Amino acid sequence: MESAKYLELSDKKQKLSYALAVVAGLLVGFANGFFGAGGGMLAVPALTFILGLPEKKAHATALLIILPLSIISSIIYSRSITLGAEFIPVLIGVLIGGIVGAVLLKKLSTPSIILSFYFLMAFAGLQMVLR
Repeated sequence: MESAKYLELSDKKQKLSYALAVVAGLLVGFANGFFGAGGGMLAVPALTFILGLPEKKAHATALLIILPLSIISSIIYSRSITLGAEFIPVLIGVLIGGIVGAVLLKKLSTPSIILSFYFLMAFAGLQMVLR
């Protein structure tokens, strides 16, 4: 099992890591459901610092975590709001950006990924403060 090499801890520490991972998962799910986004930004540090996954693997895993969250949130939101055609250009941009981002994740070095993630987090935080 590949993930076992990341969790080579004593049983006590491993149980604590799993408990913290469950709490982090609750926060990720809550953030994504409540804010409509942001779960991935919380998932990456949780996967890196709590479970000890390498940066690239944490980013890729976060994408897999966010997919079902986004589907569930979309279904719930779609019951209460009606979307017009104005979301189509955004959807096109998101699809293209997602493909480009996934390709870059495979090609960039770990320090480059970490640095760009920190800049994105800082930018998002600054935007929230300025609003």
